Amino acid sequence: MKRTLITALTALIAFLCSCGKAKVGGNASGHVIVVNEGGFHHGDASISVYDPSSKSIVNNVFSAQNGFTLGDVAQCVYLLHDTAYIVMNSSKEIIIADASQNFRYIGHISMPNASPRYFQPVSGSKAYVTELYAHKIWIIDYRNGSVSGSIPVTGWTEQLLVYNDKVYVLEQTTPSEAAVHKLLMIDPASDQIVNDIDFATDPSGMVLTDDHKIRVLTSQQAAPLVPASLYQIDAASLAVLGRLDFDTNEKPSCLRYSGYTHQLLFAMDGIYKMAQSDTTLPRSPFIGSNHWNVYGLNADPDNGDIYISDAIDYQQASRIMRYTRDGSQVDVFSAGIITNGFVFR
Repeated sequence: MKRTLITALTALIAFLCSCGKAKVGGNASGHVIVVNEGGFHHGDASISVYDPSSKSIVNNVFSAQNGFTLGDVAQCVYLLHDTAYIVMNSSKEIIIADASQNFRYIGHISMPNASPRYFQPVSGSKAYVTELYAHKIWIIDYRNGSVSGSIPVTGWTEQLLVYNDKVYVLEQTTPSEAAVHKLLMIDPASDQIVNDIDFATDPSGMVLTDDHKIRVLTSQQAAPLVPASLYQIDAASLAVLGRLDFDTNEKPSCLRYSGYTHQLLFAMDGIYKMAQSDTTLPRSPFIGSNHWNVYGLNADPDNGDIYISDAIDYQQASRIMRYTRDGSQVDVFSAGIITNGFVFR
């Protein structure tokens, strides 16, 4: 199939700050989009769709619908109503598909000099895309499918969120370059960085909680040894309101927030949870691990169900576990290679 840039119809899409509605067969809602990034340079990235009500999984929906594969390394999926923006890191493009029609291909945004990471709309036509190597945040016009500019940065940029007309971006150390450990605040009206804060080590995850605070998880540093930490940050000023340090041998990952239970979630030797008001870190998991290689984690905003991806050996299909918010297992199923995320309605 010949692939073209996104059409002007996309201009009709209204801005949403998270995700919209996913369907299978065009007649069901409430499904979970499972993002399988695939092996680096293997070209086996894929999308799976899971129906929680029937406990059924459909793998490879994009390739089955369109007759060609997504490409190399699906970093993330962002939903704007039924339009899915699939950031393809190694393929250097953003695939655009209709999630209401089994991910029917709409178009793509080519990024030939990029290594894109995460996609975040910041207005009705403009999005930011973070970047691994090029020392910039890309500015995308997603109405016409073009790169319209960039914001210079020092390091590697990762997750983004929007709050009170500002955009917050994690910046960490670009491989083999000088250390950078920051949270950036950007004014999307001017595309300028207006504030930032430094951390002791690389930030690995960020969430906005219901008390209007930003929580940032930083990574353990081996040499010199610096423990991982969980920061509480005032969004308006970027002032640090609190910091909880993990033990020096602990390596937390996959920081998430469940809006249903108002709890933070993260992975170590299992899945841990804590209230946003807690002043100490939890000492034991509420979902124990059977030697999982946790690569993806998220909570359904409609009922608090928790989805966990075990990437196993990065070669075989990921094992997906679904638990209730209280930690009771509901289902186990296989998805694609290296499942890194779950997107809900």
